[in-house]
Amino acid sequence: MTKSLLMIHGIGCGGEVWDRMRPGFEAAGWLCEAPTLFPDRRVPENPPESLAELGLDDYVSAMADKARAMAEETGAPPAVIGHSMGGLIAQCLAEEGLVSQAVFLTPAQPKDCAVVTLSVAYTFLNILIGRDRTKGYKIWQSGFRYGVLNKVARRRHAEIYASALYDSGKVYGDISDGIEIDESLIKIPTLTIAAGADRATPAKGVRKVGEKYAKSPVAGDFLEYKDNAHWIVDEPGTDKVVADIVAWLERARLQEAP
Repeated sequence: MTKSLLMIHGIGCGGEVWDRMRPGFEAAGWLCEAPTLFPDRRVPENPPESLAELGLDDYVSAMADKARAMAEETGAPPAVIGHSMGGLIAQCLAEEGLVSQAVFLTPAQPKDCAVVTLSVAYTFLNILIGRDRTKGYKIWQSGFRYGVLNKVARRRHAEIYASALYDSGKVYGDISDGIEIDESLIKIPTLTIAAGADRATPAKGVRKVGEKYAKSPVAGDFLEYKDNAHWIVDEPGTDKVVADIVAWLERARLQEAP
């Protein structure tokens, strides 16, 4: 049976954020799909007015449709990995029963796990100041460097930031307000991953996510990488993270096999 993996990026990002991790999954036999959410509206500069119409529910719906399409193509629900906001979307797909396994990589937290720190406030300061749900926002460069790229070599910062995309104020507001997820509905293996140096989704909050899903019908697993930060998708130590996730996916598949 085909092993398929849906890879969901975070806020301000596109599917290319998985370029460093993806080869490791493919080498292990996973058929990977890494779509970019609404690429016609989520752009690096001059977003269209229609961007403001999008909310987090639209993102979840789009990824739910993608998971269903992958299941139809391969004959089985895909596994999912989501980073940051994508980790929150992945939690929604797991709750809906649309995926076979789920990895929440430095995820945004559901409402009952939310943790706001000064580092989070500084990272997203321009959005917090704007607070207009009818506009589009791109995280400011200083916040991106400080809160997202703090474990990435400075020489790479400008190149990475150049690919940052706009998202709607509504999406940022939806994440800030928090969404409720019922852990009792998650009946698949899950792995929550925290990064000890993460300033955008602090480990304190991600640990709460891990504790939440440890109470699910299938008790979730948890890993923390003390030397990694939010850009765990492409920073020193990423290859080790990929190897660990691949190993977990295989163990979980064998445990769930009839």
